[in-house]
Amino acid sequence: MWEEIPPRFKEGIDALVVEEEAVPHPDIPGIYTLGECVTDHWPDAYGGEGDVRSRIVLYHGSFRALADRGEGFDWEDELWETLLHELLHHREFAASEDGLERYDRAVEQDFRRHAGRSFDPAFYREVPAAEDGSIRIESEIFVEATVKPEAGRAEFEWRGRRWSVGVPPGEAVRYVRVVNLAGGRLWLVVWRRRPWWRRLLPAGEAGVEELDRRARPAPRPDAIPGDRPDGTPGER
Repeated sequence: MWEEIPPRFKEGIDALVVEEEAVPHPDIPGIYTLGECVTDHWPDAYGGEGDVRSRIVLYHGSFRALADRGEGFDWEDELWETLLHELLHHREFAASEDGLERYDRAVEQDFRRHAGRSFDPAFYREVPAAEDGSIRIESEIFVEATVKPEAGRAEFEWRGRRWSVGVPPGEAVRYVRVVNLAGGRLWLVVWRRRPWWRRLLPAGEAGVEELDRRARPAPRPDAIPGDRPDGTPGER
């Protein structure tokens, strides 16, 4: 596979190393590091930063640990994805960019969320949003809404329509899985507006809760009471 990648994309890579061991996550069971890009600057003749040089390391034991689960693990697809991912890390480092590193941090925090560990409730903001405001991290999609402290519902935009879900009172940040949109892969993150003095405290210090909710079309702002959500007249 490495030989199939054109040389111009591998400039600055000194070696591809395959290690035998598995590298499990330090505190989340079932999560493994498949590869990493070990990168550094080599000094130039004047003592400054010279070329960016890297080694790409693949951990065979981590691939084997995932394959042994018997869940249809595709060695070829996973190898290609890992190789290209680490190559992109090298190219970003050489260009002094950090988009992929920030994406990896967001994925790490999402792993922690699913594992029931402490996490940064604003982790998804590490990833740039699409034009519609949604943020995709692997197979999940995140949108957010900020509501008044006493609000019992939260509204959000999704694919050109406005939707609404019920949320309980309280200061906790709510991660709401919208079960009837995007195949249940859409998460609405609901933040409460806080007094200015509470904004000095860390975000999410009131706690985080997860809920499952069904969304329903939100009424249009100019709708007449009794109209249907699409604006057509209802019973008078």
